[in-house]
Amino acid sequence: MSCGYQGIHFGAHYEDGTCIDGYLWDLDSGDDEGLTNGGDIPCPNCQQKEYYRYSLDEVEEDGFMSLEQPFTSHRQYPQFNHLPTAARRLYKRYWMRGRRAAIGEQKKEGLRGTGL
Repeated sequence: MSCGYQGIHFGAHYEDGTCIDGYLWDLDSGDDEGLTNGGDIPCPNCQQKEYYRYSLDEVEEDGFMSLEQPFTSHRQYPQFNHLPTAARRLYKRYWMRGRRAAIGEQKKEGLRGTGL
């Protein structure tokens, strides 16, 4: 059962991942026995909801790291326009959660630096 999806998921600049039984496998990891790396990332084509859930940690980390680039206007966060509405809301929520965590850490660091 493969949906035929191929995409960039394993660090190459070309399509290096393919869907096999609903999960992505690295096309560059093969040997005589078959593909050896993959099987843990849900396919974004045939298992969209699972793929979105799988990538939430990365989205939250992106929000955390975004503190290095301050907003220049109100709510200037990624729009995630390529996603369906429900996934877009979920990604924004997790991105903002990561950013809030970074702000909280920065505040704690500031208080520690002042001796409070």
